[in-house]
Parts: sequence; C-alpha cells; structure tokens
Amino acid sequence: MTPWKTARQQWLQRRFPPSREITLGLRQVFVIPTATSAALLVAVLILFLMAVNFQSALIYGLSFWLLALLVVAIFFTYRNLSGLTLTALRSSPCFAGEKAVFELRVEDIAGRSKQAIFIGWSDEDLVEIDLPADTSTLIKLSAPTRQRGYFHPGRLQIVSRYPLGLIVAFSYAQLDMKSIVYPVARLQPVNEQATLVHSSSEGGAEVPRGTTDFDGVRNYQAGDSPRHIHWKNYARTGNITTKSFVDFSVHERWLDWDTLSFAGIENKLSHLAARVLQCHQEQQEYGLKLPGTTLQPDQGEAHMHRCLTTLALYAPETSEHA
Repeated sequence: MTPWKTARQQWLQRRFPPSREITLGLRQVFVIPTATSAALLVAVLILFLMAVNFQSALIYGLSFWLLALLVVAIFFTYRNLSGLTLTALRSSPCFAGEKAVFELRVEDIAGRSKQAIFIGWSDEDLVEIDLPADTSTLIKLSAPTRQRGYFHPGRLQIVSRYPLGLIVAFSYAQLDMKSIVYPVARLQPVNEQATLVHSSSEGGAEVPRGTTDFDGVRNYQAGDSPRHIHWKNYARTGNITTKSFVDFSVHERWLDWDTLSFAGIENKLSHLAARVLQCHQEQQEYGLKLPGTTLQPDQGEAHMHRCLTTLALYAPETSEHA
C-alpha cells in the first residue's frame, strides 16, 4: 500500500470510527462533481463568453440559470444523504467461501424522505433504497468470506446522485458488526465409530454378562468364570450357581479430534464440521472433543451452532502439530 493510501485509510479511520450506529452529517458527507456537471460548466463558460461578445441578456440569463441549477443540485444532493442513520442489527453465520449476510436499519432522524440511495461494499452489488418520510426500512447486505472465524465486512459506502445526477454525494460507515464463519464442511476418507459409554443409568440399554451391577443368581453354565461362582450357596445346597452381573450402555456419539488419523488442522476442522451437520440431520445425540475443549453430547439446532462455532473459533497452540 502506497503512503498516500495508508494516510487516506488512517484519516478515514479517524473520521469514521467503528460504531453500531452512525448518522451522516456535515463531517461525514462529501460532494464531488460528475463528468456531466463538468461538461455543464464548460457550456456555461461558453455561453457567458457569447453573452459578453453579443451583449445578449437572454444568453446571460441562460448561463446564470444553468450555474444556479448546479449550485442547487449540490444542496439537494447533499441533503439527500444528510441525516441518514444506519444501525447494525444482526448477522447470519455461514460457511467459509459463502457470503455472510448482515441486516441494517436505515432511517432519517428528521423524518424526511430519501430517494435513490445506494448502500454496500465497494466490491459488491449496491442496494438501492427509497425511504418515504417518517419511515425506516430494513436492508440485507452480503459480503464474501474466505476463512473461518470472525468476519468483519469492512467500511460501507453510501452514494447518491439524486436529483439530477450532476453531483455525487457519498459517505462511509464503519459499522461495528461481525459474523461467525464456520469451517468448510467437507468429509475426509476416514471410518469413525460411535463411542459406547458404560453407565448404571436406568436410561441405558441393559447389556447381559456384564461386570458392574449384581443381577441375581442363576444356574452354572459352561464357560462361566470361576470368580463368579456362588461358593457359599454351593457349600449350603451342593448346587453350583453363578452370580449374574449386567452393564448399562448409553450410546453417545463423540466427534473426537484425537481419533482423526489424517493430517492438517483445517482438514480436521472441515471433517468435524461435516460430521456435526450429518449427526444433526440424523437427529443423533453427539458430543465434540477438541484439544482443550469438550462439548457434552446433546442435539438440536442450538447444539449444532454451538459445535460449529467452537470449530470456527478453534485456535491451536503454536506448539501443536496436526
């Protein structure tokens, strides 16, 4: 970046600091002539010289009328942006490579009507709005994303050429808004299995021939462990019986970073993001394990976004190698 561009960016940063709301005023609105107005000025100059040469009052009147028209256009074009208030409302999460969508409220503090105002980012399509008097409107703007994490869209442009197109009034708005960008959801060639967690919970499924909870006494069967033979009952009755135990299994699916054998931090995050979406679509209960972070098994929309946000904001230690 050239020194001139650096100085310009620093000046704009001071003039338009980040905020949730901005109202355009005298310090925020700039006006410049268009090519049409420059041609008009040349025509006015020619008419004025003709008026001086021919001493024609009609040509004098026409040249001054055109000049006054240009001055009035400056005032009305500036007025079309002055008082405009933009407020950042909310943003929608997206996956890397998609467009993040931001919602804004646009209104005029004095309740005046506004026409033909274009709002957007310099590299994107601008949104045109007409604002009737004493009303506000909601607009949605989109910006492309490239990598996971928090996305800050940058400085907005607000432009108007209303009413005659002779003057361009423009301004900027550095709204304090951001969107969360999830990793690209892309499955890697790996075979994962659900992790079975054994518990004595009544909500689990009973697993026979377990080792945890005593379930009674039954007749001895070939293959039973000698440690489970009820020796006291044998001494008392002479019948060989075996102590029976059961386990309870709760099927919890864990999406575990440590079980992924392939390399690459972003590859692992992309794979886990795809697995989160897959489990959510299948309405499964699942948990997420990352180095230093564990989200307990759950299901639902909120849990899905919580997992994807955790993946989006994952910051590996500098010493970690994946």
